[in-house]
Amino acid sequence: MTYAEDSVINRKVRVLLVDDHAIWRGGVVSMLESTEFDVVGEAASGREALEEAAVCKPDLVLLDIRMAGGDGLDALVALKQRFPAVIVVMLTTYDNPTYMARAVAGGAAGYLLKGIEREEFLKAIRAVAAGEMLLSAQELVRSLRSVGVETSTADDLIQPLTEREQEVLKLVATGLSNRDIASLLFVAESTVKTHVEHIIGKLGVSDRVQAAVWATRRGLNAEQ
Repeated sequence: MTYAEDSVINRKVRVLLVDDHAIWRGGVVSMLESTEFDVVGEAASGREALEEAAVCKPDLVLLDIRMAGGDGLDALVALKQRFPAVIVVMLTTYDNPTYMARAVAGGAAGYLLKGIEREEFLKAIRAVAAGEMLLSAQELVRSLRSVGVETSTADDLIQPLTEREQEVLKLVATGLSNRDIASLLFVAESTVKTHVEHIIGKLGVSDRVQAAVWATRRGLNAEQ
């Protein structure tokens, strides 16, 4: 499922803002007004983010990287460890490939720059809220090459993937949405969604992005 412009969510998406600049947080709150996103908490440091997340139980965390109260990338890892289902998007001024690599490896669903226009920003967070990826296959590969990571093996699997699940995983790793994959495979979008859910469970990862990371580390791609 993609977040098409004409789609409507049945419930609000709970958002936690983490940045040490109150003025910036206020700007994001304004950007999200009259949308399906509800800012339920704010924090000025990584430590506060963990405390606030435990209280407000967000669906989505918008997390800065450089903060006076601690590194946002360390906070990312801690958030994903304690709340694996939460979606974390880095929102920063730093267009830095090393930061992006650490963000991907740490479990971020996306990496956005603060200069992004409102409509592009909303489109991006709607996509991740729907379980899609913001990173292209090229960005994913480039990011993972920038950090030292161990190559995943078939032994990492909780259960073996079926041939169809392997096919879907390769397409997920290219950054395609469920809708696009469904079109390519001539199946229903709901079928692809079910395959992705099974893949995530069998790989023992928390979300679609980490499934794509797993596939990319193994060198899986749609041409194989």
